[in-house]
Amino acid sequence: MEFDERMRQEPERKRTTLLSVLCILTFIGSGCSALAYLYMGMSFGTLRHLVFETDTYEAYFNMMPAMRSSMEAVFALPRWYYFLTGFLFVFSLAGAILMWRLRRKGFHVYTIAQCLVILTGMLFIPAAGVPWGSILWTGLFVAGYASCLKHMKN
Repeated sequence: MEFDERMRQEPERKRTTLLSVLCILTFIGSGCSALAYLYMGMSFGTLRHLVFETDTYEAYFNMMPAMRSSMEAVFALPRWYYFLTGFLFVFSLAGAILMWRLRRKGFHVYTIAQCLVILTGMLFIPAAGVPWGSILWTGLFVAGYASCLKHMKN
């Protein structure tokens, strides 16, 4: 009986179209990024061997000499950078899943994870400078999610 009364008192919450679109885009973006970074972390040694110790990429390096230096920069990062970033994207994805379920704490998980992704990149790749594009997109998503907070429960 008490459960029925609580159900009548609490209004039914619905996911807005904006929240649905943002979550779906986050599922795609953070999901693919998590897979890519975790895969890179797991197969780091094999990929480095394939790129630099076999002739698989030699033709590409001859056509585009800048590609070799780009690949060297990718493999100069520590292996655990890729694991760390991959797990941050997993947390970002978890935040989106919570928001899909209309849980407000998902917003905080997502926002913290995305900020840490940007800061981690800036820390490990200082030569790249400030990633203004990533900051802009993250800011837009955070603002969009923030506008949907009133539709979420604690």
